[in-house]
Amino acid sequence: MAEVLVTLQEIATATGRKADKVREECAALGVTVRDDWAGRPAVSVDDARGLASGSTRRAREHADEQARVKAACKQWVEDRKAAAMAGADAAEEKVKRGGVRSFLPGAFVRQGEVSPGEIHAARREGYQHAGAQFERRNRRPGPYVGLVFVDEGEEGSLMASAVGALRGPAKAQAPVREVA
Repeated sequence: MAEVLVTLQEIATATGRKADKVREECAALGVTVRDDWAGRPAVSVDDARGLASGSTRRAREHADEQARVKAACKQWVEDRKAAAMAGADAAEEKVKRGGVRSFLPGAFVRQGEVSPGEIHAARREGYQHAGAQFERRNRRPGPYVGLVFVDEGEEGSLMASAVGALRGPAKAQAPVREVA
């Protein structure tokens, strides 16, 4: 059974445009232009309906916008991870430079060195704090990303960011060190 085709000239007449403009729109939207029985450029009935009503163009614009938002979300997640890792690295360097003596029971380190447990605790604290600060300073670009470190009330808030920078990580997450 042959498919019914609508010529570009008929679409142009119905929409008040020139056939060349309709052909350009078909190329831009990825609509397949074929020849009808008389050799005239034509499209399927469904494509013609979408071109005439504008729904094909709107659907393409919507798909492009969704792709842009998803790409922005992916970049935001990568930036958050990079910021959190940088915070963890900075916290580890700070602990190592400090030369804190380990008094943790069962820590096999020489006098004056930092135990692996203390390094892990410092990295975790730095990771969480830097991740929270990133989420406070940068709003999510779309609904496809979840918050990990803060709640929605703190997201993108300059005030919460300033308070978080002054306060630091929550006390419940701070590493515990015994001092003699």
